[in-house]
Amino acid sequence: MDTAVKAGDLAENESGKPYLISSLEETVQRCMIRLCIRQGSFCYNPYLGGNLHMLDKNDENLSGNAILLVREALLPIKQVTVKKVNADVQNGRIVLDITISAYGEEASMEVTV
Repeated sequence: MDTAVKAGDLAENESGKPYLISSLEETVQRCMIRLCIRQGSFCYNPYLGGNLHMLDKNDENLSGNAILLVREALLPIKQVTVKKVNADVQNGRIVLDITISAYGEEASMEVTV
């Protein structure tokens, strides 16, 4: 179990209190943290995060490189399998549409680089 996070702060329920998440929802949150943080930027754990910032929007193999970097970032989360990564350039930014599976279920997430 973990406390839900939204936009870098504790998420709140209807009564304004932080709430707990578990299972797939917690795993998706852990994945998003690893994908959105640059590896090496968190001083207490320099291995936390990923290298998605290394993607180049002009790379003709953008999707191929994106799936490699997503798999690398999520490798420490043992229960997660990366099923699909689609990379697209929108408004000059790279948008990744990622599908993972964990606990026999699938979940999708979007990360903008």
